[in-house]
Amino acid sequence: MAEARKAPRSSTRQRGKVLLNGRTDVACTIRDMSTLGARLNFTAPIFLPRSFQLQGEDFDQKVTVIWQAGVMAGVRFATPVRGLPATAKRRWPWSRK
Repeated sequence: MAEARKAPRSSTRQRGKVLLNGRTDVACTIRDMSTLGARLNFTAPIFLPRSFQLQGEDFDQKVTVIWQAGVMAGVRFATPVRGLPATAKRRWPWSRK
């Protein structure tokens, strides 16, 4: 199966905060991230609106929900996030590349 992502992603365990209606905030963990989007992990299932404000350790972005399943959600950033720290691509022990 071919990779469908348009930007490479990096694993992270960054703390995030979902701002709903500019007032209510819900804690999450940003599990992986690219310049175009992120995968969020919540402690319990949550109903997310189609778009909301997401704050990370070094960014504050409006995002749109692309998919949601249980405690996980994938979001797309309204504008690309620049200056993400580069991380090495995960290498599996059985991989030769």
